Amino acid sequence: MSVIGKGVKIAHILGVIIISTVFLYNLNVKSEAAQHHGQGALTVVEDLNQNDDDDGVVSVEENEITEENVEPFKPTDVWKTVKKGQKIPPGLHVRMDMKTGEKQAKLMESSTTTEQWDAGENIGIINTEKKRYSRDELKAALKDFKYKDETTNEKAKDDELKKKFRSYDELKKAMQEINMSVKTEGEIVTELTEKLKTGALNTEELKPILTDLEYYLHQIDSAQIFVDLGGLESVMKLINNTNDEIRESVIYTVGAALQSNAKVQVAALDSGLMQNLLKSLAVDPSLGVKKKALFALSTLVRQFPFAQKKFLDLGGLSALSQMFTSTHEENMKIKIITLLTDMLLEHDYNKIQSTSTDPVQIERSRQYNEVKLRESMSASGWCTLMTSLLHSLSGHDSVEKVIHAMTALANTCIEDFSPAKPKLQALLTVYHQLAQDELKDGADDYYSSIYSTLQILVSQIYQTDL
Repeated sequence: MSVIGKGVKIAHILGVIIISTVFLYNLNVKSEAAQHHGQGALTVVEDLNQNDDDDGVVSVEENEITEENVEPFKPTDVWKTVKKGQKIPPGLHVRMDMKTGEKQAKLMESSTTTEQWDAGENIGIINTEKKRYSRDELKAALKDFKYKDETTNEKAKDDELKKKFRSYDELKKAMQEINMSVKTEGEIVTELTEKLKTGALNTEELKPILTDLEYYLHQIDSAQIFVDLGGLESVMKLINNTNDEIRESVIYTVGAALQSNAKVQVAALDSGLMQNLLKSLAVDPSLGVKKKALFALSTLVRQFPFAQKKFLDLGGLSALSQMFTSTHEENMKIKIITLLTDMLLEHDYNKIQSTSTDPVQIERSRQYNEVKLRESMSASGWCTLMTSLLHSLSGHDSVEKVIHAMTALANTCIEDFSPAKPKLQALLTVYHQLAQDELKDGADDYYSSIYSTLQILVSQIYQTDL
């Protein structure tokens, strides 16, 4: 071969080497990218049988289209030839002979399920068996996601509720169509009050009206509607009705409206209710009317110092003492004692609050100071009445209430309580033993509480500590 011929061949070989180098570089880059994306690794190897006489031309044979009857490639831990048309699963190490185009593959050496990768400080594991999704699959899946508009959602809920439930106006209209009526409590109270104000009602007509009113007037709002409509004046006209049941129902209805309702308390006091109640307590022949009058009086004076002062000014203690001595019912006497005790405790509490800087509380304390309840009770003989009751009590509950009342009055009635010393000593012995038994049994401290109150009372009377 001539020098020129040899030169041409050398140049041709150098060109092939350069092209091969570029091709191998591209294959290595793609191989590394495939490795990081779980698509396997590709290694290009030289044909070991290649000789120097080759013309240097490198050919890469294209893969034929995979036939349906070609069995899938099953990788192992060693290199294994990939047949034409076989599908190579992801996650394998792959190499190809550039001379023959033969491809070989095997499982990755690190793991059959995961592939480790290292990118400086970012070290982690790629799960090569995890299901992967194509871009089209992801786009299809995202179509099912909908943006949640909370405002729209709430509006949809409201619309759904409106479909399920009808409004008050719609219900009222529907009821009217079938000759029925739907009314609020305020509407019912208004209707009953208007009937009561007509005045032309007999006993049988009055009874259901008063019964219904008593039921609804326990509600503060309904009671205030009743007062605003002038219902209080209408029932006051019936308080002297000749029928015992009507008088009883009228007073009980008013008592229901007065409970914990300051607005009604003020209106009732202005209407002259106090005088009528005291009259009923003193002279009404019906015991049932007297009991209801005591209930109504209790709701009128509680937490209302101005009403308590008027109660004393009108001779309320005398009316109660007359009722106390005329009845043989222990339960009735205990209710009277309980009312007076509650009033005494109110006074004691407001004395404690007299240092408050609240203007409302300051005014309340001033009004309570004007009510000389303890002095009035002592002057009207209540110290002696309580002592006499102590000797005839039949139950622990009655003993507890009388002992509490006497303790509240002890400093005012020390001399009047002296005749009760033997009885108090006897009770002290009894309740000491009951308290001891209670302690052994691990029961509640009911008897212990009565025993402690007795100790305080006896120590006040004897003016010495036990």
